Amino acid sequence: MRLIAAEMRKLSYQRAMWGLLIAGVLFSALGTAATPVILDRSVDGLGFGTLAEVRVVDSVYANAISAYIFAVIIGVLIVSGEFRHGTAVATFVAAPKRWQVLLAKLFVAALAGVVVQIVATAAGFGAGYLTLMAYPDAATPSIDIFVNTSIGAVVSGAVLGILGGAVGALLRSQILALMSVLIWLFAIEPILLLLVPDQGQYFLSGLITAMVALDVQSEQFNLNTADFASPLMATLLLLGYGVVFAVVALASSMRRDID
Repeated sequence: MRLIAAEMRKLSYQRAMWGLLIAGVLFSALGTAATPVILDRSVDGLGFGTLAEVRVVDSVYANAISAYIFAVIIGVLIVSGEFRHGTAVATFVAAPKRWQVLLAKLFVAALAGVVVQIVATAAGFGAGYLTLMAYPDAATPSIDIFVNTSIGAVVSGAVLGILGGAVGALLRSQILALMSVLIWLFAIEPILLLLVPDQGQYFLSGLITAMVALDVQSEQFNLNTADFASPLMATLLLLGYGVVFAVVALASSMRRDID
């Protein structure tokens, strides 16, 4: 518990963490607010449909969960920051049981990820509501979208915080770890989801989409979320990712020297 308290103090004292929280809020709010504008101005909503359809309006609010990338970044910074600033040796001398130190860091990374996702998702809901008020013909969203998105925000925030911390522990280089997760989430996964949707749905972004239980179809983007895993299965698989990465990070940290 003292290790967790220490990690919480480290987290709260770093201005970068507060900056990432603000960035997550802005990212979610702007993304959600911009979606109905883009759909309304495009032909047939880019192939997804019009705002008069409930499923399209639901997809607008589902964008509120998109700040999960900041949960990953915070996880990376919490762990890799020790190696970047040269404080890892002092930390492990003060607490020689490495697994306890890393477990505390992963726990705090999960908690920070949840906080970021809850705040950012709430901001996204608000931004989406305010923007859709400008479209009187827009359909009324379903209640399920708010429930599913909120649950997905909590689960994705915790798991991706752990995943980011695990990547930071495995690579240790902060720049390399950040570049790896950003390239994977922003470049590789979207491409795989479009090229091989049957397999891409089991990657992180596909599982988060499945948790929200959206019914989105677009021949233009070769996308049909109705074929994705069920919300329960997606949640279990995402939690499985977190457990696997945490175990691998713990095992790796026990064997490697600390520079």
